[in-house]
Amino acid sequence: MNFDFAQLISQLKGNKYRRIGSGSCRNVYDLENGYVVKVAKDVRGILQNQIEHKSYLTHKSVFFAEVAAISENYRYLIMVKAKRITDIRIVLRYYKVKSFDELMKNPLLEEDLENHNIGSGDLKRASSWGIVNDVPVLIDYGLNQSTYNKYYRNKLFGRFRRLNYTS
Repeated sequence: MNFDFAQLISQLKGNKYRRIGSGSCRNVYDLENGYVVKVAKDVRGILQNQIEHKSYLTHKSVFFAEVAAISENYRYLIMVKAKRITDIRIVLRYYKVKSFDELMKNPLLEEDLENHNIGSGDLKRASSWGIVNDVPVLIDYGLNQSTYNKYYRNKLFGRFRRLNYTS
């Protein structure tokens, strides 16, 4: 599927899409076509979009949600839309494990996380997962250790220049 980012930005400016999620550095909008767009609010969001894009392109496991497109400046990442998960036990039951630590020992998932230096801390939250085609997958896997150390470890929240749609 092709995405016209100039048109997407114009429609975002015109409030065409409903915001369905928000984190410290990205907003998520429903594109109403089976996809969402993650819009970086600042440099942290751009880095997380880059990490998700690269992780998806090189993943070996079945755990990562599809990344369909990314803008040249990494400000906008388009991902398949997932149904919200509110209880992490849904993930554990599906993958037939008793604990999150057991899930993290899946050899392919472990390799994917290690290859991209993604810690498991954020992944323990139900909000990092969603259901796509009846399968729990990671929908928020953009925070790696170097980004965490640089922007989150010292609690620098709110100290970053916010981006507008034309940046």
